[in-house]
Amino acid sequence: MIFLPCTLPLAFIIVPIAMNQSAKKGLVMALLFGLGMIITFSIYGLIFPQIGRITGLLTANVIAGIIGGGLAFVFGLSELGLIKMKIPGYEGPLPSFINKQGDYLKVFSMGLILANVGVGCPNPVFYVLLTYAISSASILTGWSLLAIHGIGRAIPLIFLAVLGILGINATQAIAKRAGSVRKWTAWGLIIIGAILFVITGLFRGWFEESPMHEGWNSLISTLTGGKLQEAEKLSTETSIILQTVPQWLGPYVLAAMIIIPIVWYNIKKPKQEVG
Repeated sequence: MIFLPCTLPLAFIIVPIAMNQSAKKGLVMALLFGLGMIITFSIYGLIFPQIGRITGLLTANVIAGIIGGGLAFVFGLSELGLIKMKIPGYEGPLPSFINKQGDYLKVFSMGLILANVGVGCPNPVFYVLLTYAISSASILTGWSLLAIHGIGRAIPLIFLAVLGILGINATQAIAKRAGSVRKWTAWGLIIIGAILFVITGLFRGWFEESPMHEGWNSLISTLTGGKLQEAEKLSTETSIILQTVPQWLGPYVLAAMIIIPIVWYNIKKPKQEVG
């Protein structure tokens, strides 16, 4: 996720900082920046699964799909220029109490804060992970998921910082390909968002009873000798959301969420190129 528009600027923060230090100090500062990010994500993973315990596992899963999928879908549309949207985020200077700290503590604090608020806007894809952690209703699952996500987010930044220390500024090459990455990321968000919104969220009941779901589950179970298959833990639970929404609309909503952006983009694209 380091290549997404809301998180890519992190590379342009830590790399110059590391490059302006000695090799040893620059590496330590990059590691501390990454550690700050990991800690912030881990805290999220510890706290938010408690919401799943309160609301019930099935309802939490449905809400997770609706929120996470909806955010990813809308953000994908905005990245393609189909809608105009500015997600609230922190764009100002770092708080004064950070600037007064020593170099090591300062960069560690930056990692803690920037993992939390993002740069320019929060990362909607992160909300997909966050809502999934909520739906797990498990502290261990939530913590491990978000901690690993933090490690994954930190490693590319540390790698780019190390390259900078060695005299290779890879951020220039990344910046040149930012447009292409942004476009394909947007389409990925739209497709994943639609799937999460329909299959995991609002029309979960339709999908779980569909031949596609049953056939897929049976195939995996057969291939693994019954060792790998979906648990029936949620089958005994009910959700007011699924009981209220007509589930037969599921396939039509899923198709519309994918087809409409494609048609919309191809209609608007020539106008954008002419402009």
